[in-house]
Amino acid sequence: MGASGEKPRVFVDAVERFAETHSMFPAGASVVVGVSGGADSVAMLGAMVELSRRGRDLGLTVAHLDHRLRADSKADAAFVGELAGRWDLPCIVGDRDVAAEARTSGEGIEQAARTVRYEFLAEVAAKVKAARVAVGHNADDNVETILYRIVRGTHIRGLGGIPPVRALRGCDAMLVRPLLGCWRKDIELYCRSSGLTWRTDTSNLDVSYRRNFIRHELLPLLRERVNLRTDEALLRLAAAAAQVEQLIEPLAADALMRSRARTPVPQAGQITLDCSLLAAEPAAVRTYALRAAMEAAGVPMRSVGAQRFDELDRLLTGEADGAVSLSGSFEARRRGGQLILQRSCEDTPPPGEVVELACPGRTALSDGREVICELIAMDGGAFAAHCKSPRGRREWLDAAQIRGSLICRPRRDGDVFRPLGSPGTQSVSDFLTNAKLPRPRRPRVRCICDELGIVYLAPLRIDERVKITGRTRRVLRMTIESD
Repeated sequence: MGASGEKPRVFVDAVERFAETHSMFPAGASVVVGVSGGADSVAMLGAMVELSRRGRDLGLTVAHLDHRLRADSKADAAFVGELAGRWDLPCIVGDRDVAAEARTSGEGIEQAARTVRYEFLAEVAAKVKAARVAVGHNADDNVETILYRIVRGTHIRGLGGIPPVRALRGCDAMLVRPLLGCWRKDIELYCRSSGLTWRTDTSNLDVSYRRNFIRHELLPLLRERVNLRTDEALLRLAAAAAQVEQLIEPLAADALMRSRARTPVPQAGQITLDCSLLAAEPAAVRTYALRAAMEAAGVPMRSVGAQRFDELDRLLTGEADGAVSLSGSFEARRRGGQLILQRSCEDTPPPGEVVELACPGRTALSDGREVICELIAMDGGAFAAHCKSPRGRREWLDAAQIRGSLICRPRRDGDVFRPLGSPGTQSVSDFLTNAKLPRPRRPRVRCICDELGIVYLAPLRIDERVKITGRTRRVLRMTIESD
């Protein structure tokens, strides 16, 4: 199984140089290697075994998580166990019901899988006292991530792409990506020339997942119609963004420190900034300082986009007044010459039950309302009449776009969806603010979710993904009945 020949050696040399550039593997380090069974992770494990033989003396532990998303997932776990055994490496296999996690959390399958996977790797790292956790992201993954962030809306940090090294929440280990400088085609060539087989996840071909759509449809179109070297162009952009960030970050940290030093001691859970001092900084420095302030306050940054930064900056510079609603039930409010970041008590998502909906059928909620789900044949005339004179609290959804079972739950920090008619995703908190829904009514809002995320922010707006189209044949008609 060991790598031999010129091609494998060239590949491992490239991995070694990239790892050294980013100080990934101190000699004698204990490393957890996340292996899914795909070509990327198999190649990563093979290269790391070879690096250990070259004198780095890495203590390798293989970790595999069964996501239970495919009928053959147990075969993946068995394959990884056998692979680890051939190199005489310890192997720890975990098991999570990702679909159930997605239903409970309201996250999409992709995000739920990512969340539980990193939680599992952190648990393994803590158990074996590892200094590093290695995962198999490659250069193609980086290109896809950069492009997704561009079209979704990002700032300089997002343009920087996937970081080679970062802290891993839940343990003391650092997360490293030794294949980030390698292309997928070279990874598969290394596996074939080294006699390494791998497992193929058929869900990677499903373009209903955003990353797969970018990989299989959007990027090939850009290469064909716009720039044959699109991938290299995006990576150059990421490298330039990372260089800019290195210059801006220390300036922003200094500006933030001085701005906070000129304000009174804040209350617990509150960040107070001096507006005049921070507003005098260049716009890019202000943005990074505001980001750091939000992170310090505990604002979930995943759903804070460019529009929110612009609104916050206008509040800081005095072009606007009042308050700006942030994700995670936080808000920024200007008072005199100070900008105050804090959690909004009135807008805190309420605790509450998670209820699986009968579909078709009626499901009672604890607040006295009922959710009625009906499966009916598409009727163009009836739908046109509904659109012309919609009945309150009733929505039509394309039943074919629903994935798995449906749940109804209160909204949570970090919830996002794509409101019908919107060009992109929004946080639920932002949507409620933009819709000017009075705060006393917000606790009554419910998220109705399938395995991919929110399909209906009830009773306000459905998600773009489940809208009725000319291809719709079967309709899920959903009604929220008051007590």
